Amino acid sequence: MDIALLEDNPTDARLIKLHLESSGHNCEIFNTGASFKEDFKNQDHDLVIIDWELPDTSGDDILHWIRKVIHIDLPVLFVTGRDSTEDVVAMLDAGADDYMTKPVNLIEMLARITALVRRAQSGRKTTDIIDYHPFTLDFSCHRILISNKEIMLTPKEFELAGYLLSNIGDLISRETLLREIWGYGPEILTRTIDIHISRIRKKLSLTEMNGWKLTSIYHRGYRLERLPVEQPDCPPLP
Repeated sequence: MDIALLEDNPTDARLIKLHLESSGHNCEIFNTGASFKEDFKNQDHDLVIIDWELPDTSGDDILHWIRKVIHIDLPVLFVTGRDSTEDVVAMLDAGADDYMTKPVNLIEMLARITALVRRAQSGRKTTDIIDYHPFTLDFSCHRILISNKEIMLTPKEFELAGYLLSNIGDLISRETLLREIWGYGPEILTRTIDIHISRIRKKLSLTEMNGWKLTSIYHRGYRLERLPVEQPDCPPLP
């Protein structure tokens, strides 16, 4: 696997590179956003690891550039010293597939990298467009419409929304979502699911007022339900 590592701390970069290459991967280090962008003109990578703090730009700017210029499906793992909910949401909004906080556990990092690439290479849905009224999902470009109005989602938000809409009424465990959306095993501990659930509930207006209920069931998982539409009372027949 060819991995691009954008990290300006030489000690962290060497440790990550050594661990990845000892596991059979090729890892190329970039310490500035400019050198990283220049490299992508000449070669492709299977996955990118990005540090938030960079000397000439920010990690989220690089993320936006990757999603706009390179490829929407390129797996990106964000590494940062920040761990507040606001910072995590900012990373995911920028298009990160997952994140880890420093100091990183290198064994766990390898597991996450393997899962992200496996998920990316597993293929997409063969049907490009699927309707779940009032939602229309276009899997060819990761676009979702509500009554023909486009709603902006990150790639992982789109995948999660598509999975929930494909399983309306079913109780879906956290383990299933980790496996199907992120490619992780149950041993990976992450807040990613909870944050993504909260984001798509808000972005897609999955509220009872709009006829939907997206529920988190403690220790069990999540369920998306379509609520019955109340019919107006009809006057009795004469």
